[in-house]
Amino acid sequence: MNRRGQVLVVLLGGVLLSGLLWSCTSGTAGQHADELGEVTAVLDSAPGTVVVHVLRRERTTAWRVDDSGAAVEWIEGEVAAGTPQARQCQQDLCYRVPGDALRVEQSTDGGTTFGTVWEVSGDAYTRLGAKYPRLGDPAQHLSSRSLVVHAVPGGHVVFVADGRDGLLYRDVRGAWHRLGSPDSGEGCCYYEPPPSLAGQSLTGLPLLVGAGAAAVILLLGLVPAARRRSWRGLPVVAAIAALGGLNAGIAATLQGVGMFPGLMYSVPLILAVTVGGAVFAHRLATTDRTPFSRADAGQPDDAAAPVDGYDHQP
Repeated sequence: MNRRGQVLVVLLGGVLLSGLLWSCTSGTAGQHADELGEVTAVLDSAPGTVVVHVLRRERTTAWRVDDSGAAVEWIEGEVAAGTPQARQCQQDLCYRVPGDALRVEQSTDGGTTFGTVWEVSGDAYTRLGAKYPRLGDPAQHLSSRSLVVHAVPGGHVVFVADGRDGLLYRDVRGAWHRLGSPDSGEGCCYYEPPPSLAGQSLTGLPLLVGAGAAAVILLLGLVPAARRRSWRGLPVVAAIAALGGLNAGIAATLQGVGMFPGLMYSVPLILAVTVGGAVFAHRLATTDRTPFSRADAGQPDDAAAPVDGYDHQP
């Protein structure tokens, strides 16, 4: 296959890979959300732990979660008993949940006045609800229902049962984390993460990954071209860099499957796209012929001139 054919195959392959990765991430996101358990309650338990109730496939199971937010044990037998609390206090610090919205409120004056400290509302709430198949009434199945507040060294932590959105956790530094629903596979335990609030888009980390991959591919084409002072193949190198960056960015959005995180799949794909694109771009930039020149097609290149500047034809 001549150079023109190789370039066309690489460009077409990049376009097809982009479509395949995008369709995979779109399709698996809905399927993944359908498999998420519904965290119906969180209850106080032994010191340093809480019990999380998860409804999955019409069966409720219980999981023990420690104060670091890690799911540490599946509780066999009957679901742990107790009454879920919509409000709890640690001295003058109180938290409460409304029971019909994804929102957590905090009071620092013993419960006299409350203000919102975490919330998903408006268009973001509507988009999130659309990602959960067969959700039912959002006010019932996608809402903050109960919570537990624990005092820990350095401050406090909060656990919130958020229905289909899983377990919400406030760490001791004050950051809120949507952990998802506890589950187990080969071992115990891990969280099935909830859908991203930002939706499926090439922003944030995926954008940085895509831009980095494109920059590496473009750089590997620019450096040899600058040394040779030959720029005719750079449009093709730029196209390969753009496709490589797009594929790397989409790969960075891959979600985990079961107990295996998304990084297990995305990192090899990102490396393969970046390295493969960089190697091909470097070869294009160091070749004596441009990919779409007539010389590459087996015809004489009229634009080519003798290296010494003289016409040697008789």
